[in-house]
Order: sequence, then structure tokens, then C-alpha cells
Amino acid sequence: MLPPIVKFLKQECSKKGLAPTNAFVLVDWSSVLLLQFAKSPERWSKHGLDLAVANALALETCVRAGPHRRADRIAASALVSTRRALRAIFRSEAFGQDALSTLVTTFTAKGTAPTAGNAVFLGVIAGVSSRLPTVKPVFEKHKADYYGYYTREIVGSRTQLPDYVSKALHDFFDSFPTLEELRKDVFPPIEKALLRAPEVVLNDIVSPMILALPESMDLSDVLLTSMLKPLLSNVKSTNPAIRAGALRTFKALASRSRDGDKIDKVADEVLTPLKQAKVSGADQKVLHAQMLSVLPQSTSLSAKIPAGIAPVALKEPSEPAVLAEVSALTTHLNFGLANGVGVDKAVSDAFIKGMADKRIPVKRLWALRAGDIWWNLSQEQQAQPDVLAFCQATLPKLVEIWQDVNANPLPAALSGLVTVGHYVTALLVEKVQNTRDDKLVAIFKKSDVISQSLATQPKPSFLLNQKVYSKVSTEEDVSIAMRALAAVAPSVTEASSGDLSNAWAQAVIFFTISRTLSSQANAAAKQALTKSYLTSPEKVSKIIVDGMWSWYRSSEQGDKESAAVLSKAHNSDLGAVLASICLPPDSLKKLEANIDVATLQRQATSLVVLARKEVMPRVSWIDLCLRMGVDPGELVRNNLDDFMSTVNSVTEVRHASQFSYHPFAKTSYRTTTTISFRRSA
Repeated sequence: MLPPIVKFLKQECSKKGLAPTNAFVLVDWSSVLLLQFAKSPERWSKHGLDLAVANALALETCVRAGPHRRADRIAASALVSTRRALRAIFRSEAFGQDALSTLVTTFTAKGTAPTAGNAVFLGVIAGVSSRLPTVKPVFEKHKADYYGYYTREIVGSRTQLPDYVSKALHDFFDSFPTLEELRKDVFPPIEKALLRAPEVVLNDIVSPMILALPESMDLSDVLLTSMLKPLLSNVKSTNPAIRAGALRTFKALASRSRDGDKIDKVADEVLTPLKQAKVSGADQKVLHAQMLSVLPQSTSLSAKIPAGIAPVALKEPSEPAVLAEVSALTTHLNFGLANGVGVDKAVSDAFIKGMADKRIPVKRLWALRAGDIWWNLSQEQQAQPDVLAFCQATLPKLVEIWQDVNANPLPAALSGLVTVGHYVTALLVEKVQNTRDDKLVAIFKKSDVISQSLATQPKPSFLLNQKVYSKVSTEEDVSIAMRALAAVAPSVTEASSGDLSNAWAQAVIFFTISRTLSSQANAAAKQALTKSYLTSPEKVSKIIVDGMWSWYRSSEQGDKESAAVLSKAHNSDLGAVLASICLPPDSLKKLEANIDVATLQRQATSLVVLARKEVMPRVSWIDLCLRMGVDPGELVRNNLDDFMSTVNSVTEVRHASQFSYHPFAKTSYRTTTTISFRRSA
């Protein structure tokens, strides 16, 4: 019976257009038979290789199905079945070693047609062998076969290969190569291939191999002596795919480089052409700057790169190139400041001149990066003479931009400078206000930042103006805006103005649930709201709850100028705001926060009407109580009068004229609510 079964499997597995689900069934059948063959040397010798070939073909079909959830599950299950079968074969004392040798020789052999698809099965063989102590030494003897296969079929491919092939040998490169072997057998063929077909080699073929290598392996010498010149040469290509591939490969090599002296030489090779204006195109300048950004950070680079690239960035006419160059500058400058490296005067001067640039995007970039440096400084770092000089030089320029934003908020919102205004607000309140330097403190007092930022009459400040903050869009901009809102939160909680509290709450709710923003931006806003809540739980929760009622009213009335309408959010989205201030005990523990039970109970009481499906679909007051660790039944029994007072304050008929849209402006609801409370009590 076995010969026709094996023949059938081999025929079916080799069919073109085989569906992944059918291929998975064939993988399972093949794996089950291989498990049985592991117990019988005779069966393995007669049919084992044919069955392994069938398994390999079907496995490739499963892995090739490509990236979506169902295909990923099929591929993962097929890999598990194949590994199980090979593990049993290799463990066989009778023929395990011979089976390993036969499989490696067969699947790495040169065929009449390209055999790059065999990489999937070869990767499984390497992965299984690396995890079996008795098999690993045997596999070591076949590394040359793998190197030959990799350089011939993958690096030497004349056509672009799919990701699943270029990443298939991950387990082999993770466990077996040595640096000397790579230098001898792998990188020289890669260098030749870069001359022959860079569009193939740099299309995510080399970088997956490098990233699969152990992190302890130092490729500094390989980067400097073998790969740097070919990669810099390909950066000049007119083909965008080649340029992007060169950057990916450089980044992968840099992530595996540890030798500081060699990395310094690499930095010189990349930086010098920029300094000497020998890099012609804007795209090439961007890539050189990005290469500098991804180099491993060190104190020597923190002194060299910022000082070298600052004059280049000031003279750069291309805005994308300026962005990349300033990003490289600040990446290494921040590391240097954190590790005691001084700030070169040329760098400080560059920031001052950059923030005076007439091009708004360039001015914005320099100001935001200056804000990043300020934000990351500790008081000890800020006290260093050169750092203090940088702070004293840059703060007046930042405040000047802030004043311009404050005076012209709508144009600033359209140009993006409003984010600088947000950043300066946060810096003045969080950093400058508490500094020990008299000059900086004088700038803070003169700015009157808190009063200016919290103004609501005769018109709201740019921080609280919905027409302004509704123009903020990116995740970074939202994070910075929330820093500003969080910075002034203590002043908001102490203020007696209901208009101020409501305006602050509307801005926070907007960033938390607005559908005009990305989910990442919303997530950043939620984290910032939680942080503000933990500084003063009772006061912030009251402001947010009142703000949510105001948001609900604006949404129901369709007020086109309100934050609720501008956000394009639904009332059902408000649950995310409650989730940010109704935290489980485990979350409070992780955040090292402690809120007393009485505060949580009062907060739960204030939400009894708001947290109902009539106002916020899919939100349950009982679930919120349980989430906070509050027993809702006990809470109602012990505080029934407070609950009734809260319900009546919202649902009283005297409010019906003000909240005519309100679903609870009916006495019948009060009766129903009272009954429900009494039942729970």
C-alpha cells in the first residue's frame, strides 16, 4: 500500500495552483507517514526521500500563501507538523545521521531550474538540528552545503525573491555560522552580486540574513572593509528600490556592529561627502543622513556627528534633506547629553539660526528638535555650563515662536507651528518653571504662559481653541499637544472657572477619541489623560465627567463649531475616555499609583447616569465599577441618597428645557432608576 500512497502524495504536492488548505492536509499526511517511517529503517530507505520531497513542496505552498491571518495560521501549523516529523527522523539511532545527510544533500543540490523554494524546508532542517544536542554536531559538517546553496540560489538569483524565501534560512544563520565563515563564504559573493544585480540582492535578501545572525556577532569589520563602498555606491542609484535596499542593508549591518573605532571610520566615510558637498541629489543626502542616524550611538559619535552635520543642515536647500540631517543631529546629540558629552557652540548656533529660517517647515523642524533636547534634560544635565548655555540661547527663540502662535493661532495651525507652541507651553511649565537658573526663570515669568494658555475670554487660547487643535493630525503632534494639556492640568484643577475646565476637557476628549486621528495618536492621548488623572484623581475625573456631558450635549445638538462634531466621533467612542480614568487595580499597581476607595466610590457614583447605553452605547456602569474594583451593589446600598441626588441632578424636569434632547429628561426614568437601585440594594 505504501508505494501508491507515496506516489499519490508526491503527485498532489507538485501540482501548480494547489490551495493552501489542501496543501496543509498533504503536509499533515506526509508528516504522519514520516513519523511512522522513523520507526522503520527499511521504509525510510525505500520511500523516505520521496515523502520528504512531497512534504517540502506542500510546505512551501502553505508558507507562500502569504500574509493574512488565516494563511499565517496554516503556515504555522504546517511548520509544526514538519518539525515534528523531522525531529523523529533525526532522533533515530539507526538512520538519523544518514537521513540528515541525505536530506541536506538532496535539497541543496544544484538543479536544472532554480531551487530557491527549497529554502523553506532547509530552514526547518536547520532549526530542528539546532535544537537537538546529538544532531547539531552532525549538521555542522554540512554548513558548506548551506553556504553554497544560499549564495547560488538566493544571493545569485536573477529574479526578485519573495520574503518567505529570503527569510527561510533564519534558523540556520541564527545558530550555525561563524564570522570567519561568513567573511569567506557569504560576503564575497554578496559583493559580486551587488555589482551584477543590486536590484535583486538589495530587495530584502541580504538584510534578513544579517538580522538573523546572533546579536553578539560583531560585523563592524565587514561593514567597513567589505560592504560600505558597494552600499554607498548603490545609494547613488536612480532606482528608488535600490536606494531603499542599500539603506536597509546598511541599517542591518550597523545594528550588528560593536567596534567603536571601526564605526567612527564608517561615520567619516558617510559624513565627509556631506560636509564637502559631494553628495548631489536630495535623495542621496537623505540617505546619508539616515545612515548616520542608525549608526550605534557612542560618545565619540555624539561629538562628531552633530558638529559635522549642523553646518550642512543650515545650508541645505532641500526640506526633506534638512529633516533627515537634523534628525541625525538630534539623535546623537541626545545620547551625548545623556552621557556627559558637551554641546558644541556650532550646534547651539545652528539651532538658533534654524529657528529663524524663513521657511516655516524648516523653522518648525529646528524648534521641535530643540524641544526634544529640552524635554529630555534632567536638572543635573541642565546645570552643566555648556548645556545651560544652549538652554539660555534657544529658549528666547522658542518663546518668540510661541508668542507668534499665541497671537496668530489659526495660521499657525495650518502651517504646523502650533505644535511648537504646544511644546513650548509644556517646556515652560514642566521644565523652566522649576529650574534654578535666574535667567531662565525670568523668561518664564515674563511669558505669563499659564494665564496665556488658559485664557477662554474674549477668545480661547490656541491650546483650548477647537478650531486650532482639530487641525493637529500626526501621532507626534498629538503627543506634544497632550504634554501641554497635561502640564497645565494642575492649574485647571485649581481654577474656579467652569468654562476653563470644560474647554480643557473638550480638548482632551477630542484627542482621545477623534476619528480624524490615527489609532496610535488616540492611544498616546489616552496615556497622557491617564497620567493627568493620576496626579489628581478626584478633580480630574470630575472635570472629565462634566466635559463628557458637555460633549454629549454638543453632539446631540449638532453644534458644528464644537469639538464633538469636528472630531467625527460617535457617542459610543466615549467609552475610551472612561477607560482612561477608570483603571483596574492591576494597572494602578503597574503605574505605582494608589487611589483611596472613597475617591473611587465617588467617581463611580458620578458616572451612574453617564455610563448607560442610552448615552454611551456598549458602556455598562456595573462593568465600570467592577473594573475599578468597586462593588456596585454594596456601593448603592450604602450611598442610596447620594445616588438619587446624582440621578435627579441630571434627570430633573427643570433641566429639560436646557437639555431638551436629553434621553433622561423624563420623570418615568427617575422612577425606573429608583426601582432598579432598590432592587440592587
